[in-house]
Amino acid sequence: MAVSRVLQKTAAHVLMALPLLGLMYLALTQQLGPDPAEHLMKELGFYGACILWLTLAITPLKKLTGIASFMAYRRLLGLWSFFYLTLHLLVFVVLWAGLNVAVLLEEVSQRPYIIVGTIAWLLLVPLTITSTRKARRSMGRRWQSLHRLVYIIAVLGLVHITWIAKLDFTQPALFGAVLLVLFGLRIKFKKNRQSAESLSTLP
Repeated sequence: MAVSRVLQKTAAHVLMALPLLGLMYLALTQQLGPDPAEHLMKELGFYGACILWLTLAITPLKKLTGIASFMAYRRLLGLWSFFYLTLHLLVFVVLWAGLNVAVLLEEVSQRPYIIVGTIAWLLLVPLTITSTRKARRSMGRRWQSLHRLVYIIAVLGLVHITWIAKLDFTQPALFGAVLLVLFGLRIKFKKNRQSAESLSTLP
């Protein structure tokens, strides 16, 4: 059983790494187009957001299917999402802006969505640091309160994605629709739990 779980997690890591390996191949073969930094930024941000949304879907999947083993992949997905979004930010700062403070300040002043994206990334940092079992045990109920920030992060991410879109809003609409479904399921599960607790207190 333990060996099977290790193999499954290894396969999950490989699957999460595939987009990055694909981008590395395109970079090495100079197939990133006329603006490589822009291409990398968009792709890394897209994959980071997709994995973050998948992380948010883990708990609903577990409750809908009754398969508790889904939860074993939540931290793995969260770390990969943070990794991709960190690369997304680094590409902007290092490759796109060339570590030029003047360029960075100008871009931030002209494109406020950069601030929104940066705030979302900063909120992800404490969630990543405290994602271990040890942190969860030591923090107790505060851990759950802290990790609810992921929903605020997702909303900020959606604002960032929508703001960047120029004429084609298909991608933001899809991300928004999935997030709306996830929020709806969360509200439904909460109401069901409250109803069950109310019934259990009846004489």
